[in-house]
Amino acid sequence: MSIGTLDWMQRSGMLSLTERWRLTIAAISGRARLRHSARAPGESVSTLTMNRLELAALEYIEPPWDALAFAASTAAQALQPQWLTNHGWRSYAWGTLLALEANLEYDKNLFFSACMLHDIGLTSHATAPSEQCFTMRSARAARTILQRAGASEAQLQCVAEAITLHMNLEVGTEQGVEAHLLQAGAALDVVGRRSQEIPAVLQDAVHRAHPRLGFKNAFCDCVQAEARALPNSRLGLYVRRLGFVDLIQQAPFGE
Repeated sequence: MSIGTLDWMQRSGMLSLTERWRLTIAAISGRARLRHSARAPGESVSTLTMNRLELAALEYIEPPWDALAFAASTAAQALQPQWLTNHGWRSYAWGTLLALEANLEYDKNLFFSACMLHDIGLTSHATAPSEQCFTMRSARAARTILQRAGASEAQLQCVAEAITLHMNLEVGTEQGVEAHLLQAGAALDVVGRRSQEIPAVLQDAVHRAHPRLGFKNAFCDCVQAEARALPNSRLGLYVRRLGFVDLIQQAPFGE
């Protein structure tokens, strides 16, 4: 049973001793890769990346507006602080641009919905049960919101699984392209992972559209509170072993 899947989350959402050791080793390796890959603002990117992403790329990050995407966006705006909702928008933008570069096919409506609601478990709207990982609370809230908008069971499963998986260090496309892109987009926005793949002109455009609004400090407060409450969760392990709070503060973004 893979860490972060819905089946694993429904078992408890907490790491066993073996899983903690396995994830710790992966986390140490992941931190080294992150330091190598995150670029400083203004650092150049490859000509190939620039050419492919700048070619009408901003058209690709326009959101889809089917009933599910509209419901997710409306709920995010109503139930989350603006800094967190903007994080969802940016995660969608980064994931979309990375998908464009990699020529990945996916369901934009489901990906957008997952992005907008992936952290709703950090808000007062979805605080229970407090002994569960916030990703499970987010997935449950997302299911309720999207079910009311007419989502099928397969669509609900896709969004929920993407949300619970997004706290993993790696999510392969074989686990769902939407899940892969949510993890990649959120990781880029939170710690700058793969930010070197997005040209500065596009980063600036995304940040103008969806400003960070003090994201680093606000998100660190949430992260530390969750880690204290659930030290055996993935987030708890990342704070203790990966220096997650420091990585957030060191991300190559202003705030």
